[in-house]
Amino acid sequence: MTTSSIQRLLNGFLVLGLLLLIPVVSILSHGKKKHDDDDKNDKQEAVDSTLSDSSQIIQDSVYAAINDNYQTVRYIFKNSCFDCHTDSTKYPWYHVLPFIGGVIDDDIKEAKTHLDMSNDFPFGGHATQIDQLTEIKEEIKEGKMPILSYRLTHWGLLIEGKKQDSVFQWIDESIKMLKELK
Repeated sequence: MTTSSIQRLLNGFLVLGLLLLIPVVSILSHGKKKHDDDDKNDKQEAVDSTLSDSSQIIQDSVYAAINDNYQTVRYIFKNSCFDCHTDSTKYPWYHVLPFIGGVIDDDIKEAKTHLDMSNDFPFGGHATQIDQLTEIKEEIKEGKMPILSYRLTHWGLLIEGKKQDSVFQWIDESIKMLKELK
């Protein structure tokens, strides 16, 4: 065997090894969090359904203002979050592999139960808007999102530096506006 043949063989094993690691790392990095917050979403929906017409108009205008501000940081989320947290997933070539594709589909389904950014703000998911924004900030700050299994094949997607500052500023302003609704 020539040196280039051995190098190609080693590269092939490396790619195969990474692909086989994706399901394991995916489970470990997400931790399969329980959805203890499901009742929070039910409570938020109950509150929303009992709002008076004037209160609903005020809430809608606050949501619209937050969504307008969201548009300034949306590109950051689009780059780092949309593949798992929206309906506009760009699947990698290895999604066609039977086991790997199933793991990716399960991860996306799970991700969207926590946070669905498909329709901009307000976000879908199982928690209140304030709780979701707080969780987004925490996950970004701790470097947990995007999850490690995704970052293994998509480098450079952590939200850091000035992008992180912009996202945190938007989150802090949004939470303040939402708290003023109460």
